Amino acid sequence: MTDAVPGGVEAAPSRTTRPALDVLDRDQDRLLYDGDPRREPPIQPLTDGFDSAYMALSWYQAAGVRTLGHVERVLEPSDMMPMSGLLEKLLTVDEGRQSVYVRRRLVEQLDDACDLAYRQFRERAGERVEDAEGETWSDVDPDEESNPLMRPAFRQLDQGQAAALMDLWSGFEDREALGRWVRSLSAPTNGEKPAGLLDEIVGNPPLLEALLNQREQEAKLTRYRFAVAVVMPSFLAAARTLNGGERTDSSGKTKGNFST
Repeated sequence: MTDAVPGGVEAAPSRTTRPALDVLDRDQDRLLYDGDPRREPPIQPLTDGFDSAYMALSWYQAAGVRTLGHVERVLEPSDMMPMSGLLEKLLTVDEGRQSVYVRRRLVEQLDDACDLAYRQFRERAGERVEDAEGETWSDVDPDEESNPLMRPAFRQLDQGQAAALMDLWSGFEDREALGRWVRSLSAPTNGEKPAGLLDEIVGNPPLLEALLNQREQEAKLTRYRFAVAVVMPSFLAAARTLNGGERTDSSGKTKGNFST
């Protein structure tokens, strides 16, 4: 985040000699203020609101990764439910003064959650002055780094979670496709998916029907609720438990188990 200086000119962003912390700080600025159009789906910034419930859900998932799961200290999964009283105020369809105020207060309250993630991650973000190849901490541009927290493991987690939500949002062709999707959740939940999840789905005929119904809007609403209530807590737990020791260099190439 840049700092304003007298005369309306923005100062250069504050930097440390631990570039992974600089990247995390920039990741969090994108969540709250700037967005990230490079990501798929794009991150729309909380301060501006979201174009749809799906984009709000996608932001919440991305925020889980970039706050190491601590977003729920301010926004619990239940807050993202339709008719919660809050979700509607996060959507750009409502640009009333109250909605704008609510989003602004959430941005302010999430600052503490971001700081908590920063403090927890700094133990893994070793100082970098110069390596054997002559690279220094200043060679890393947080605006260009594509790995959240400068860790490929967190990028894989982020991409896996985003893809799982997209598949769920679309619904499944048949029970085999659904079963394969549940099986695939091991990686994006870092092994934290609920035990017996597939049995619970199959044993709940209305839920099973909604997950297999790719056409009805009501079924999509059920899938959204399922994502928030069942899938998202596991995603948040994954963000808290993933270690992610590998780092990247300034070009984004993996450098091995050496923290920066």
